[in-house]
Amino acid sequence: MLPEPVRRFWSAAIELAARPTRYDWGYVETDPRYPDVWDANNASVLTPSVRLTLEDIIRELRPSLSSAGASREHIEFWEVSAGFPAVEEARRIGMTERADVVMVFDPSSSIPRPGVEVDEVSTPGEDFWPWFKRSLSEFESPGALDERVLGQLVARTREVFVPVGERFFVTTIDGERAGYAALIRLEGVGYVDNVVTMPGYRRRGVASATVSAAVESSRSSGDEATFLLAEEGGSPAALYERLGFSVASRVETLSRPLSE
Repeated sequence: MLPEPVRRFWSAAIELAARPTRYDWGYVETDPRYPDVWDANNASVLTPSVRLTLEDIIRELRPSLSSAGASREHIEFWEVSAGFPAVEEARRIGMTERADVVMVFDPSSSIPRPGVEVDEVSTPGEDFWPWFKRSLSEFESPGALDERVLGQLVARTREVFVPVGERFFVTTIDGERAGYAALIRLEGVGYVDNVVTMPGYRRRGVASATVSAAVESSRSSGDEATFLLAEEGGSPAALYERLGFSVASRVETLSRPLSE
């Protein structure tokens, strides 16, 4: 079951969008500034009812996507612990092969000390953003994200998340930025996002160091909970378990061209 602090955080994050609309089952959010960013133009099912159908969601989602100039229908099911019509219908259509897991940090765990240098960056300089843009490509196969999408992802981070306090915990090795983890705090909950290690610096403790630094900052700030998302069954999830995180729930996604 989706933990309540995570539900609270995600609701607050969605409210940062240009056009969030709340329903009893969750949200539709769209933002015409970033039409090609799926996470900025989607439906998030947070508290489904036993009667919620996929048609109910699509009826509200598609007109909003069209008016925002989005080309893809993206529905995230954050609550799947109990079967309901909408999620069962989406599974029959074909959910995205990769499911994510919500992993929450156990406050009784000790936070490992970074083995490499980590700097907290709360106000990134102009030289940070080209490197940040390159880092985003590490989440996908080479060439999967074109320049338009990358530009919108960077702009969204700069214009939406940095103004509400997003910070970056950056490792430096031999004078070069080697990787980072981002931390966003909303409603007394910390979210560790975008854990990236750049090619050439892997297996050197970069991810462990940046995630640990972000968790330590979240906990020392008094957050009720600290969480992150990881691909179910992937090697990052195993790393996060070693750092004190455990799986709390799953997120399943239906994503397809808007024309289907």
